[in-house]
Amino acid sequence: MWKIFLKSKNQKGYAILFTIVIVSAIAVITAGLSSTAYKQLILSSLAKDSQTAFYQSDTASDCGLYADRVLGTTTPPNIITTGGSWTCANDNLTITPTGGGSYTILPVAADGNSLNPCFRITVTKTTSGTGTILDPIIVKTKIQAKGYNICNMSNPRTVEREIEINYQE
Repeated sequence: MWKIFLKSKNQKGYAILFTIVIVSAIAVITAGLSSTAYKQLILSSLAKDSQTAFYQSDTASDCGLYADRVLGTTTPPNIITTGGSWTCANDNLTITPTGGGSYTILPVAADGNSLNPCFRITVTKTTSGTGTILDPIIVKTKIQAKGYNICNMSNPRTVEREIEINYQE
């Protein structure tokens, strides 16, 4: 009888130890799968946000070209040199001259806290040449169209995409 008691005494706790090992292994596997699923979710939403930002920058580049090539030649009044508002891509835009023929274009509603997509346009003009036959005046234009999936620049989920257009006249 004493042998039977010793044998059963040595086996106490084996089932609990085995259960803890199995539950721990299942918990580690579950945590790993959850982490992978979360990262995939973030990655897929980042691709969507990137696409939204790119479409905004594409729209902004078209608006910037229109402003420079059409509004910049319209007289009077020339809102590129005086500043003003106009509508492009169903957005009310404000043109602010920065000097030397350069200007910025911002949506009127771009307060920096919006969760809606938006864009910003910077047009920079540089002039070279003296205006003689051998050295004609060349105007180089650079349009930087930046698109954002969220107008709130302090939000860590904000994605920016930029299209740059360079040409000379």
